[in-house]
Amino acid sequence: MLYDEPRGASPSLTMSDATTILVDTDLERDDAAAAAMDLYLHLVGDGTIAAQPSEDEEARFRVLDERLVADTGIQAIGLHASGHRWRGDGRGGAELIDGGRENGIFCRYDGSFSIRCPECGERLAPGDDGSEALEEALAVWCDAPDSAYVACPSCATWTPLHLWRSPEHDFAVGHYAITLYGAHLQGLLGKGNAHAATALRHRLGDLAGDYTVVFARS
Repeated sequence: MLYDEPRGASPSLTMSDATTILVDTDLERDDAAAAAMDLYLHLVGDGTIAAQPSEDEEARFRVLDERLVADTGIQAIGLHASGHRWRGDGRGGAELIDGGRENGIFCRYDGSFSIRCPECGERLAPGDDGSEALEEALAVWCDAPDSAYVACPSCATWTPLHLWRSPEHDFAVGHYAITLYGAHLQGLLGKGNAHAATALRHRLGDLAGDYTVVFARS
């Protein structure tokens, strides 16, 4: 789900469960940690998740709401903020601190994906002819996201990486994201149990339905 080395190397993968990821592609990097902490406090406060994170490399919080598990299949929730990681706070809860692997790149566990140019709609994937600018943008994103632009090989337009969308829902970049472990929530796309999926989206703070949906599986 997370790239360690965008420059053509294999992504470092941390989990094999079916996951649904909601990515806020607009929130600024400086605001991501506060957003993740606010949602954590809300979800712990209303009994949705456990207060302590797992000890996995990719920290996640167990879902305590049995109705939510039954309705959606979601077993745990992960909260991501670029450049931060979770740890126990010594008081029975958790806190976000600087450091860790979070780089704001979310994709399938095998690292394959395709995205569309926001100007002309042409598809582009790593390894395609003309994809060098995409691969460079992935590398730039990790250090200077405001400078991560992709040149479309079809229309030659340079546009910010975060504006490129995946038609297969297998890629997005953003500094704040929520991972739902245990199911691909097709209801977020208007399929299957859309009511339960939409209710969960709202519980997670995405009231306008603006977060980009990414599905991942090993």
